[in-house]
Amino acid sequence: MHEKCLKRKNPWLRESLYNLGELNPDEFFTPEDLHYITNLSRKLPKFEAKEDDNAFLDIHTKKAVLKVSSSVVALLSYTTGEQELFQSSGVIIENDGNNGHIVLTSANLIRHPTEEDVVEDKLADSLKVMIYLYDGRSYEGEVRAYDFHYNIAWIRFQSDSSLATATLRQVDDYINVNPAEEKSFHLRPPSSHFNLVPGHAIVAVGRYFAKPFDLMAAPGEFILGRCDFDCQEVFMGTCKTTRCGEGGALINMSGEVIGITFYYDFGFPTPFLPINIAHKCWEHYKRYGGIWRPSLGFKATNLYTADIYVIEKVIQKIPSICNGVLVEKVIQGSSAHSAGLHLKDVIVQCGGKTVGSFLEFLEMVWDKKVGDVLQLSVFRPYQNDPIDVYMVVDEVAVEKFNRWPHNHRC
Repeated sequence: MHEKCLKRKNPWLRESLYNLGELNPDEFFTPEDLHYITNLSRKLPKFEAKEDDNAFLDIHTKKAVLKVSSSVVALLSYTTGEQELFQSSGVIIENDGNNGHIVLTSANLIRHPTEEDVVEDKLADSLKVMIYLYDGRSYEGEVRAYDFHYNIAWIRFQSDSSLATATLRQVDDYINVNPAEEKSFHLRPPSSHFNLVPGHAIVAVGRYFAKPFDLMAAPGEFILGRCDFDCQEVFMGTCKTTRCGEGGALINMSGEVIGITFYYDFGFPTPFLPINIAHKCWEHYKRYGGIWRPSLGFKATNLYTADIYVIEKVIQKIPSICNGVLVEKVIQGSSAHSAGLHLKDVIVQCGGKTVGSFLEFLEMVWDKKVGDVLQLSVFRPYQNDPIDVYMVVDEVAVEKFNRWPHNHRC
């Protein structure tokens, strides 16, 4: 039977499309309809929409989303034989002159397809990437840079006019855990970073990859906790995203991009990579033509996420402490292991500078080179005074890249 003669016999589908106002149930399928219906589940929220979910945004959320919306794009990739590979969202972060633009998105867009549980660290064959703007204009893009460790990619495209770029705001994850030092914030140098603490409102913003290229917005909050991704730099939010929203912008209520979202196949929370990491990678690539990935050699988190008895012991021993980095696991054979770091160590200084948060510590390491020695001041719960640990800066080996789950793309 010809595609245009296929009746909509599925009652649920007919009712759903009618309620959405997307298609007239008395009409026939067209090839474009079939493509739309096939991917409809990627557009709808993962859970049934209620009044406090994606379909019902308050005016403050709408205003924040509209500040970034014109720079949010849809992307569609193809591999050998024009086979559809992956759908994602992205955000225009830079205009490189002469109407050339850079889109930041998920590297899953360009990975070689696989049926394994984790994706491959390999570019797809005969890769083609299409970029769709809010007004329906489309352009073919080229892969400018990518990083499979952090699962991000930068796609360049040439447009016929200058386009809006998003406002990026790096994140500060500092929280003072010491009630006796609540006024010590004035000791911290002024920062242009956005202070992100649990409970802060955030919004995941993406764009659907087929006509009419609808904007998608999923509000939520920043929360503590982790999914089962290898990447310890990933943060979590309660935004209910969709599969084609992966790679989209994570914004604050000022409409500033503070992260890049990933899709989690097993429900929410939604993982996102702080924009700090993407910014460091991109700036290093532009300066040196490659991406630098410092290896900590241990897994860590902010002190404020620790059990209360651990925080109490630290404060009792160091009354002036406000926060620090808690070591959760030391990797055997790493430079951290060789330096003598232990489980539950709390790093309070790096190179003589106070460590206020995990992201701050990571940026301190990022500014070093392979072979540099870091002097770390470390507190151990069973010792009275901090001790110094000397750790050699190392780089993440390719075989040690973060593994990213395969979300069964199409």
